[in-house]
Amino acid sequence: MIGDILGFLEAMSVFRAPVTRTLVAINVAIHAGLMLLSGSFADQIFQVFGLVPVDFWTGSVWQPLTSMFLHGNIIHIAFNMLALWSLGAPIEHKVGSSRFAVLYFVSGLVGALFVVAFQSGLGHPTIGASGAVVGLLGALAVFFPRAQLLLFFFPVKARTAAIIFGVGSLLLALTGQAQGLSHLGHLGGLIGGVLFTWLALAPSKEERMDPGPSMGGGFRMGTRRTGPSHTTGAEEQVLRMMQELMRQRQSGAGPAPGERRTMKEINPIQDSDRFEEPPSSKPESSSEPGPSGTGKLYYDPASGRFFFK
Repeated sequence: MIGDILGFLEAMSVFRAPVTRTLVAINVAIHAGLMLLSGSFADQIFQVFGLVPVDFWTGSVWQPLTSMFLHGNIIHIAFNMLALWSLGAPIEHKVGSSRFAVLYFVSGLVGALFVVAFQSGLGHPTIGASGAVVGLLGALAVFFPRAQLLLFFFPVKARTAAIIFGVGSLLLALTGQAQGLSHLGHLGGLIGGVLFTWLALAPSKEERMDPGPSMGGGFRMGTRRTGPSHTTGAEEQVLRMMQELMRQRQSGAGPAPGERRTMKEINPIQDSDRFEEPPSSKPESSSEPGPSGTGKLYYDPASGRFFFK
Protein backbone atom coordinates (compact mmCIF):
# COMPACT_ATOMS: atom_id res chain seq x y z
CA MET A 1 0.00 0.00 0.00
CA ILE A 2 2.76 2.46 0.93
CA GLY A 3 4.67 1.55 -2.22
CA ASP A 4 1.60 2.21 -4.35
CA ILE A 5 1.14 5.65 -2.82
CA LEU A 6 4.82 6.55 -3.19
CA GLY A 7 4.85 5.38 -6.79
CA PHE A 8 1.85 7.54 -7.65
CA LEU A 9 3.27 10.58 -5.86
CA GLU A 10 6.60 10.16 -7.63
CA ALA A 11 4.79 9.99 -10.97
CA MET A 12 3.16 13.31 -10.12
CA SER A 13 6.59 14.87 -9.25
CA VAL A 14 5.54 15.45 -5.64
CA PHE A 15 9.07 14.77 -4.41
CA ARG A 16 10.78 16.98 -6.97
CA ALA A 17 11.28 20.26 -5.14
CA PRO A 18 15.02 20.98 -5.23
CA VAL A 19 14.92 24.48 -3.74
CA THR A 20 12.69 23.37 -0.87
CA ARG A 21 14.97 20.43 -0.12
CA THR A 22 18.07 22.62 -0.32
CA LEU A 23 16.65 25.25 2.03
CA VAL A 24 15.70 22.60 4.57
CA ALA A 25 19.15 21.00 4.33
CA ILE A 26 20.98 24.31 4.77
CA ASN A 27 18.91 25.31 7.78
CA VAL A 28 19.35 21.93 9.46
CA ALA A 29 23.09 21.88 8.75
CA ILE A 30 23.61 25.38 10.21
CA HIS A 31 21.59 24.55 13.31
CA ALA A 32 23.50 21.30 13.81
CA GLY A 33 26.78 23.21 13.54
CA LEU A 34 25.66 25.78 16.09
CA MET A 35 24.70 23.03 18.53
CA LEU A 36 28.33 21.92 18.54
CA LEU A 37 29.55 25.35 19.62
CA SER A 38 29.77 26.62 23.17
CA GLY A 39 26.90 28.71 24.45
CA SER A 40 28.82 32.01 24.53
CA PHE A 41 30.17 31.61 21.01
CA ALA A 42 26.73 30.68 19.66
CA ASP A 43 25.30 33.80 21.34
CA GLN A 44 27.89 35.89 19.49
CA ILE A 45 26.84 34.29 16.20
CA PHE A 46 23.22 35.17 16.91
CA GLN A 47 24.16 38.77 17.79
CA VAL A 48 26.22 39.27 14.64
CA PHE A 49 24.11 37.35 12.10
CA GLY A 50 20.67 37.57 13.70
CA LEU A 51 18.48 40.57 12.95
CA VAL A 52 19.26 43.29 15.51
CA PRO A 53 17.50 46.50 14.36
CA VAL A 54 19.84 48.87 16.19
CA ASP A 55 22.82 47.19 14.52
CA PHE A 56 21.13 47.08 11.12
CA TRP A 57 20.68 50.85 11.10
CA THR A 58 24.37 51.27 11.93
CA GLY A 59 25.65 49.15 9.06
CA SER A 60 24.84 45.44 9.62
CA VAL A 61 22.85 45.26 6.41
CA TRP A 62 23.44 41.51 5.97
CA GLN A 63 21.35 40.59 8.98
CA PRO A 64 17.91 40.39 7.30
CA LEU A 65 19.27 37.63 5.06
CA THR A 66 21.47 35.71 7.49
CA SER A 67 18.88 35.75 10.29
CA MET A 68 16.61 33.57 8.11
CA PHE A 69 19.02 30.63 8.57
CA LEU A 70 19.35 30.77 12.37
CA HIS A 71 17.07 29.04 14.88
CA GLY A 72 17.04 29.08 18.64
CA ASN A 73 16.25 25.48 19.58
CA ILE A 74 15.18 22.13 18.18
CA ILE A 75 11.47 22.89 18.47
CA HIS A 76 11.93 26.18 16.62
CA ILE A 77 13.73 24.64 13.66
CA ALA A 78 11.57 21.50 13.58
CA PHE A 79 8.37 23.53 13.34
CA ASN A 80 9.75 25.87 10.68
CA MET A 81 11.25 23.10 8.55
CA LEU A 82 8.10 21.00 8.71
CA ALA A 83 6.08 24.00 7.56
CA LEU A 84 8.65 24.83 4.87
CA TRP A 85 8.57 21.29 3.49
CA SER A 86 4.76 21.06 3.59
CA LEU A 87 4.08 24.46 2.01
CA GLY A 88 7.15 24.76 -0.18
CA ALA A 89 6.74 21.65 -2.34
CA PRO A 90 3.33 22.47 -3.90
CA ILE A 91 4.26 26.14 -4.37
CA GLU A 92 7.59 25.25 -6.01
CA HIS A 93 5.77 22.89 -8.39
CA LYS A 94 3.32 25.63 -9.20
CA VAL A 95 5.68 28.51 -9.96
CA GLY A 96 8.99 26.80 -10.71
CA SER A 97 12.18 26.58 -8.68
CA SER A 98 13.67 29.97 -9.56
CA ARG A 99 10.46 31.91 -8.89
CA PHE A 100 9.91 29.93 -5.71
CA ALA A 101 13.36 30.93 -4.44
CA VAL A 102 12.59 34.60 -5.14
CA LEU A 103 9.22 34.28 -3.37
CA TYR A 104 10.86 32.70 -0.32
CA PHE A 105 13.53 35.37 0.09
CA VAL A 106 11.22 38.27 -0.72
CA SER A 107 8.82 37.06 1.99
CA GLY A 108 11.62 36.72 4.52
CA LEU A 109 13.11 40.12 3.69
CA VAL A 110 9.74 41.90 3.89
CA GLY A 111 9.23 40.27 7.29
CA ALA A 112 12.65 41.60 8.35
CA LEU A 113 11.70 45.04 6.99
CA PHE A 114 8.67 45.12 9.28
CA VAL A 115 10.91 44.33 12.26
CA VAL A 116 13.54 47.00 11.53
CA ALA A 117 10.88 49.58 10.61
CA PHE A 118 8.51 49.12 13.55
CA GLN A 119 10.99 47.89 16.18
CA SER A 120 13.96 50.06 15.29
CA GLY A 121 15.13 50.31 18.90
CA LEU A 122 15.25 46.56 19.49
CA GLY A 123 18.68 45.50 20.78
CA HIS A 124 18.37 41.71 20.84
CA PRO A 125 18.38 39.44 17.78
CA THR A 126 15.35 38.18 15.90
CA ILE A 127 16.07 34.84 14.19
CA GLY A 128 14.28 32.18 12.19
CA ALA A 129 12.76 31.39 8.82
CA SER A 130 9.23 32.06 10.06
CA GLY A 131 8.70 35.21 7.98
CA ALA A 132 9.64 33.41 4.77
CA VAL A 133 7.57 30.35 5.65
CA VAL A 134 4.49 32.43 6.46
CA GLY A 135 4.98 34.10 3.07
CA LEU A 136 4.56 30.65 1.52
CA LEU A 137 1.25 30.34 3.36
CA GLY A 138 0.22 33.60 1.70
CA ALA A 139 1.20 32.23 -1.71
CA LEU A 140 -0.74 29.03 -1.04
CA ALA A 141 -3.79 31.12 -0.15
CA VAL A 142 -3.55 32.85 -3.54
CA PHE A 143 -2.97 29.77 -5.69
CA PHE A 144 -4.92 27.15 -3.72
CA PRO A 145 -7.35 29.08 -1.47
CA ARG A 146 -9.45 26.01 -0.67
CA ALA A 147 -6.56 23.65 0.08
CA GLN A 148 -7.18 22.00 3.46
CA LEU A 149 -4.58 22.68 6.17
CA LEU A 150 -4.35 21.72 9.83
CA LEU A 151 -4.23 24.81 12.03
CA PHE A 152 -3.68 23.74 15.63
CA PHE A 153 -5.11 20.32 14.67
CA PHE A 154 -8.25 21.84 13.15
CA PRO A 155 -8.81 21.57 9.37
CA VAL A 156 -9.16 24.98 7.71
CA LYS A 157 -8.85 26.27 4.17
CA ALA A 158 -5.58 27.93 3.16
CA ARG A 159 -7.20 31.32 2.63
CA THR A 160 -8.88 31.13 6.05
CA ALA A 161 -5.61 30.08 7.70
CA ALA A 162 -3.77 33.02 6.14
CA ILE A 163 -6.44 35.48 7.35
CA ILE A 164 -6.41 34.01 10.87
CA PHE A 165 -2.62 34.11 11.00
CA GLY A 166 -2.44 37.68 9.72
CA VAL A 167 -5.11 39.06 12.05
CA GLY A 168 -3.69 37.09 14.99
CA SER A 169 -0.15 38.38 14.37
CA LEU A 170 -1.39 41.97 14.16
CA LEU A 171 -3.40 41.72 17.39
CA LEU A 172 -0.56 40.02 19.26
CA ALA A 173 1.89 42.66 18.06
CA LEU A 174 -0.40 45.50 19.16
CA THR A 175 -1.17 43.98 22.56
CA GLY A 176 2.35 42.76 23.26
CA GLN A 177 1.20 39.22 24.02
CA ALA A 178 3.16 35.99 23.38
CA GLN A 179 6.57 37.56 23.91
CA GLY A 180 9.44 35.73 22.27
CA LEU A 181 7.72 35.47 18.87
CA SER A 182 8.28 38.00 16.10
CA HIS A 183 4.66 38.83 15.30
CA LEU A 184 5.65 41.76 13.10
CA GLY A 185 8.07 39.52 11.22
CA HIS A 186 5.28 37.00 10.64
CA LEU A 187 2.85 39.69 9.52
CA GLY A 188 5.40 41.23 7.16
CA GLY A 189 6.29 37.85 5.68
CA LEU A 190 2.63 37.05 5.06
CA ILE A 191 1.99 40.41 3.41
CA GLY A 192 5.15 40.11 1.33
CA GLY A 193 4.23 36.60 0.16
CA VAL A 194 0.67 37.56 -0.79
CA LEU A 195 1.67 40.75 -2.62
CA PHE A 196 4.58 39.16 -4.49
CA THR A 197 2.44 36.21 -5.53
CA TRP A 198 -0.49 38.39 -6.57
CA LEU A 199 1.57 40.96 -8.48
CA ALA A 200 4.48 38.95 -9.89
CA LEU A 201 3.59 35.26 -9.94
CA ALA A 202 -0.16 35.34 -10.60
CA PRO A 203 -0.82 38.63 -12.41
CA SER A 204 -3.96 37.45 -14.20
CA LYS A 205 -7.14 35.82 -13.00
CA GLU A 206 -6.37 32.71 -15.05
CA GLU A 207 -3.12 32.23 -13.11
CA ARG A 208 -4.91 32.43 -9.77
CA MET A 209 -7.12 29.72 -8.30
CA ASP A 210 -10.63 31.11 -8.58
CA PRO A 211 -13.46 29.40 -6.62
CA GLY A 212 -14.79 26.29 -8.31
CA PRO A 213 -14.96 22.50 -8.09
CA SER A 214 -12.06 21.00 -6.18
CA MET A 215 -10.25 17.70 -6.01
CA GLY A 216 -8.20 16.33 -3.17
CA GLY A 217 -9.37 18.79 -0.53
CA GLY A 218 -8.97 21.94 -2.55
CA PHE A 219 -6.13 21.41 -5.02
CA ARG A 220 -8.03 22.13 -8.21
CA MET A 221 -6.99 20.58 -11.49
CA GLY A 222 -8.47 22.83 -14.14
CA THR A 223 -8.12 23.15 -17.85
CA ARG A 224 -4.87 23.93 -19.55
CA ARG A 225 -4.06 27.63 -19.36
CA THR A 226 -3.86 29.71 -22.50
CA GLY A 227 -1.72 32.44 -21.00
CA PRO A 228 1.83 32.25 -19.61
CA SER A 229 2.21 29.29 -17.29
CA HIS A 230 4.39 29.23 -14.20
CA THR A 231 3.84 25.57 -13.37
CA THR A 232 6.74 23.13 -13.59
CA GLY A 233 4.54 20.24 -14.65
CA ALA A 234 2.84 18.57 -11.71
CA GLU A 235 -0.62 19.87 -12.56
CA GLU A 236 -0.18 19.49 -16.31
CA GLN A 237 1.31 15.99 -15.91
CA VAL A 238 -1.90 14.91 -14.19
CA LEU A 239 -3.93 16.43 -17.03
CA ARG A 240 -1.79 14.63 -19.62
CA MET A 241 -2.15 11.36 -17.72
CA MET A 242 -5.92 11.76 -17.79
CA GLN A 243 -5.85 12.46 -21.53
CA GLU A 244 -3.63 9.43 -22.13
CA LEU A 245 -5.94 7.25 -20.06
CA MET A 246 -8.90 8.36 -22.14
CA ARG A 247 -7.01 7.66 -25.35
CA GLN A 248 -5.99 4.19 -24.17
CA ARG A 249 -9.52 3.44 -23.00
CA GLN A 250 -11.01 4.42 -26.35
CA SER A 251 -8.46 2.54 -28.42
CA GLY A 252 -8.28 -0.46 -26.11
CA ALA A 253 -4.54 0.08 -25.81
CA GLY A 254 -2.65 -1.89 -23.23
CA PRO A 255 0.94 -2.94 -22.64
CA ALA A 256 2.99 -3.66 -25.73
CA PRO A 257 3.58 -7.36 -26.60
CA GLY A 258 6.22 -8.83 -24.34
CA GLU A 259 6.16 -5.77 -22.09
CA ARG A 260 6.53 -6.60 -18.42
CA ARG A 261 3.39 -5.52 -16.62
CA THR A 262 3.69 -5.02 -12.88
CA MET A 263 0.49 -3.18 -12.20
CA LYS A 264 -0.10 -1.29 -8.99
CA GLU A 265 -3.56 -0.29 -7.89
CA ILE A 266 -3.79 3.45 -7.36
CA ASN A 267 -7.37 4.02 -6.32
CA PRO A 268 -10.87 2.73 -7.07
CA ILE A 269 -12.69 4.86 -9.61
CA GLN A 270 -16.27 5.15 -8.42
CA ASP A 271 -19.17 6.47 -10.45
CA SER A 272 -18.82 9.91 -8.87
CA ASP A 273 -15.10 10.07 -9.67
CA ARG A 274 -15.02 8.62 -13.16
CA PHE A 275 -13.34 10.44 -16.00
CA GLU A 276 -15.91 11.72 -18.48
CA GLU A 277 -15.16 12.02 -22.18
CA PRO A 278 -15.85 15.33 -23.89
CA PRO A 279 -19.12 15.09 -25.87
CA SER A 280 -17.30 15.65 -29.16
CA SER A 281 -14.65 13.01 -28.58
CA LYS A 282 -16.92 10.09 -29.41
CA PRO A 283 -19.55 9.80 -32.18
CA GLU A 284 -23.08 9.35 -30.96
CA SER A 285 -23.54 6.33 -33.18
CA SER A 286 -20.58 4.49 -31.73
CA SER A 287 -21.48 1.34 -29.86
CA GLU A 288 -18.13 1.13 -28.10
CA PRO A 289 -18.55 1.30 -24.34
CA GLY A 290 -17.34 4.53 -22.80
CA PRO A 291 -15.29 5.06 -19.68
CA SER A 292 -18.29 5.21 -17.38
CA GLY A 293 -18.83 2.56 -14.76
CA THR A 294 -16.83 1.33 -11.86
CA GLY A 295 -13.21 0.38 -12.36
CA LYS A 296 -9.72 0.78 -10.96
CA LEU A 297 -6.74 2.83 -11.99
CA TYR A 298 -3.39 1.01 -12.16
CA TYR A 299 0.15 2.30 -12.56
CA ASP A 300 2.79 0.17 -14.28
CA PRO A 301 6.23 1.30 -13.01
CA ALA A 302 8.02 -0.76 -15.66
CA SER A 303 6.49 1.19 -18.53
CA GLY A 304 5.49 4.35 -16.67
CA ARG A 305 1.94 4.03 -17.98
CA PHE A 306 -1.49 4.02 -16.35
CA PHE A 307 -4.28 1.55 -17.10
CA PHE A 308 -7.96 1.14 -16.37
CA LYS A 309 -9.20 -2.31 -15.41
